[in-house]
Amino acid sequence: MLELKNICVSFRSEQQDKIFGHTRQQVLHDVSLRVRKGSCLGILGESGSGKSTMGRVICGLLKPDSGEASLDNISVYGSRAGRRNLQNRLSVVFQDYTTSANPRFRVREVIGEGLRVRERREGCRLDRKKETLSLLETVGLPGHFADRFPHELSGGQLQRVCIARAVACSPEIILFDEAISSLDAHTQVQVMDLLRELKERLGLTYIFITHDLTSITYLCDDVLFLYQGRVTEHLPVSRISETKDEYARRLLESIIVFDTEEEAV
Repeated sequence: MLELKNICVSFRSEQQDKIFGHTRQQVLHDVSLRVRKGSCLGILGESGSGKSTMGRVICGLLKPDSGEASLDNISVYGSRAGRRNLQNRLSVVFQDYTTSANPRFRVREVIGEGLRVRERREGCRLDRKKETLSLLETVGLPGHFADRFPHELSGGQLQRVCIARAVACSPEIILFDEAISSLDAHTQVQVMDLLRELKERLGLTYIFITHDLTSITYLCDDVLFLYQGRVTEHLPVSRISETKDEYARRLLESIIVFDTEEEAV
């Protein structure tokens, strides 16, 4: 469905060479991946691994130096039509729900941003009130929340609103960029249960960017390990214990040690 082939991305370095001027820092090195329709791909990497940069490439926000990004064999960066094809079919849920929701908007206006995208794409006028109440119910929130402001909600409730906004435009793919990492452990599980339910009910495809291997094993079908801008392993989550990659093994062992310590308490 969605594919990256040999993606390379570099940024201009802040430090200036006396002879050659500004140099470039390579962030992604020949990154390739394929996301199957109806699946959830987890992209796992520590801070500075390049996973957020990869997310921007996937979303159509950052044209790579080289390589190809395509959705159903239509190049994302080859034409405006390719970019529009992606934008019409993909939504994003970000980590920082406090800044991704306008603090001056009520919840119905936050969700309305997604509904406007759908109206523009389908060329129709929706019953905004009815759709908003339906979306709130879909993400497990009561209808009267529509009149609340973001600061009147808990972190988990506000992230559910952001998920409702992403679903509002009827996407085929949703990219989650560290979307649960700012929530407490109990709320993380609740939100992941919601995401699993939405994926099955709406036939969605997910890309789940995170630094947390536990959430990958809970939610994802496949996992891609990213280390220093390179893909070090890409395999089904059901076979994650078979990995031979050193970086992936270290992450697995750290979780095993942590779980053992928890049981001993």
